[in-house]
Amino acid sequence: MRSNSAKLILVCLGFLLFFSSCAEKSIDIVHPEFSRYRPRMVAVLPMDNMSPDLDATPLIRPIVHQRLIYKGYQCLDLKKIDQILKENGVMISHDVYMFTSEELGELLGVDALVYGTVTEFTKHYALVYSDIIVGLRLEMVDAQTGEVLWKSEHTASENTLVESLWLASQFDNQQDALAAVLAYNAAFTMLSQYRPYAEEAVKKSLVSLPPGPYGARPYPWDQLQETWEDDIVELWLATGSIIATYSPKQKKKK
Repeated sequence: MRSNSAKLILVCLGFLLFFSSCAEKSIDIVHPEFSRYRPRMVAVLPMDNMSPDLDATPLIRPIVHQRLIYKGYQCLDLKKIDQILKENGVMISHDVYMFTSEELGELLGVDALVYGTVTEFTKHYALVYSDIIVGLRLEMVDAQTGEVLWKSEHTASENTLVESLWLASQFDNQQDALAAVLAYNAAFTMLSQYRPYAEEAVKKSLVSLPPGPYGARPYPWDQLQETWEDDIVELWLATGSIIATYSPKQKKKK
């Protein structure tokens, strides 16, 4: 018979599973006359980072840029955007808000601007379960009028609660159950990569955005879940941005 202690582990994990399923929020707003504005050339601006992880925006921004291209929009090269912005006094991502959308549109020569904030980018190890959370807020603004054409906020996450529940249920005593669950969650935290969840967060966010004038195409990552020859994300990660990220919660290096 399974011990009371092992049963207690199962009950606790069950409560965690229930509360985690209630945490996710979603926002999707599309301008009722989006088709009238019909932006063609779009600039994905440097993004703010509200998470403590330094790797958040270098990964998420090029994914947004790349997915917009496959969504049917022409996107101004990220390095060109950053160079023009730096020449005009933008040193950190939040400096873009010193300019009106009309001013930025004129500087960059685009029809619309995409502002973004990484709201969450965390990997959490809580002994009996682990999770990865990637949250993103995006907004597309018309560069001539300042009208918000589209806004979205989504989170992609995965936790080990179901796997931990199943694993704990296989043992008859607390010590063995706990040891197995701890080992599994430690491995998940160490080995799991952020990109799949970053891709999922951006994918969720862009679902509500109407396709661009050049027509949507299948996105390679969604077919293969691996990089490909002209993957902009990999190239961007190798070179990086010349504009620093505004991130009040970043961990300070010792």
